[in-house]
Amino acid sequence: MLNKIRLKKSLKTFEAYSADETNYSFRLNANEFPFDYDEIFNLTKKEKAFLNEINIRNINRYPDPFQKELRSIILNNYNLKKGQILFGNGSDELILYILLTLTGKTSKVLYLDPSFSMYKILTKGLGLKGIGVPLTSEFKLNLKKVIKEIRLNDPDVIFIASPNNPTGNSFKKEDIIKIVECSKGIVVIDEAYSDYSSTSCIDLLRKNKNLLIMKTMSKIGFASLRLGFLLGDRAVISSINKLRLPYNISTFSQIIAYKFFQKPSVINGYIEEIKDQRTQLYDFLKTLPEIKVFDSDSNFILIKLKKSKELYKFLTKKNIIIKNFFSVVRLQDCLRITIGTSKENKKLISSIRHFFKK
Repeated sequence: MLNKIRLKKSLKTFEAYSADETNYSFRLNANEFPFDYDEIFNLTKKEKAFLNEINIRNINRYPDPFQKELRSIILNNYNLKKGQILFGNGSDELILYILLTLTGKTSKVLYLDPSFSMYKILTKGLGLKGIGVPLTSEFKLNLKKVIKEIRLNDPDVIFIASPNNPTGNSFKKEDIIKIVECSKGIVVIDEAYSDYSSTSCIDLLRKNKNLLIMKTMSKIGFASLRLGFLLGDRAVISSINKLRLPYNISTFSQIIAYKFFQKPSVINGYIEEIKDQRTQLYDFLKTLPEIKVFDSDSNFILIKLKKSKELYKFLTKKNIIIKNFFSVVRLQDCLRITIGTSKENKKLISSIRHFFKK
């Protein structure tokens, strides 16, 4: 069952911006520039052919504000119905929309610590009360603490990234189910890295209307598209859509994403290669007694070592950049390594070997 949507009071009679359809030959409604891109820049035949090949036309016009074709193909891919999807200019925009609309009762937001930093940043920036529930020393989910905080604070929104960033591990599905069942507010499962995992919570949407699944194309080869999407109950999605910015997804992003979802299996081989490289890097790091390696279900590995700053600086001198967390209390001495190509991994492994032989 769906509890009453905790929509902000100011939005209950709020009328969202209503964009017009774009399928007209003469578009004189949106104050667009009437001259075509190829005419302005005098494109060569080769440039025109490229744009035509990827179906990019009318750059001077606004994109489809309803993303009809893209919505349809993604919903079909996940076996969901019309109205169960909302697009954002990356997951960050979707997090902002959720916080702007669905925090209308307690104004409290629960998230795990450590986890994706934007949950906390946007919660604080909007003047909402953030509740960070610490993970265990091994970065596992402390279900008892989470449920205790839910019962004590009744948060409007709960964010759970699984696999978690920056720790890399997935949480038990049965634990997530218990959290969803316990919560009277909305639970958002951020599955940004789920393509590298063996689990997903999308199948839980049918029975849990207070559940949203957040996905992104940024981690599977399309970071520059800035395309994220929410999947969930139609009433909840409709409520969030009230504050969605008009024309927030570019024509280019819609076309490339549509092409991908026509055959999403095209990346399967690459995903498997990343998993193989992850295993190789993990196995190597485990041989080093100076390093604590955390299990990963994602496309990165988190490590912890006393000489984290020294290793980080050493790698930068080798022209290798990884992620440091020097200013994050819960992640002191931790470094996050994104899984690269075979060539990149070999360079990284060679450099780390060199560092510990000094």
